[in-house]
Amino acid sequence: MRGTIAGLNEKDNKIIIRTDFGYTYGIADVSYMKINQLVSGDLRSNGFEILTNLNSGDDFVVEIEAYDCSHEAAILLLDRS
Repeated sequence: MRGTIAGLNEKDNKIIIRTDFGYTYGIADVSYMKINQLVSGDLRSNGFEILTNLNSGDDFVVEIEAYDCSHEAAILLLDRS
């Protein structure tokens, strides 16, 4: 499955990814990521997944905590401390 990085919280290493089913929220090393980059992998599961940043070709690990979220819910998760 593919998605687009829609939000980053570099302070807390949080990421939201827009998919065809809503938004996926997780925790990952986001220091080298940018908004609108494409990623692929299993974006509809909970737990640790290996995703690929299609723009850079790099694999990264994300701990997915929520998927198929609304935009509003994803933003709240991204911004919470």
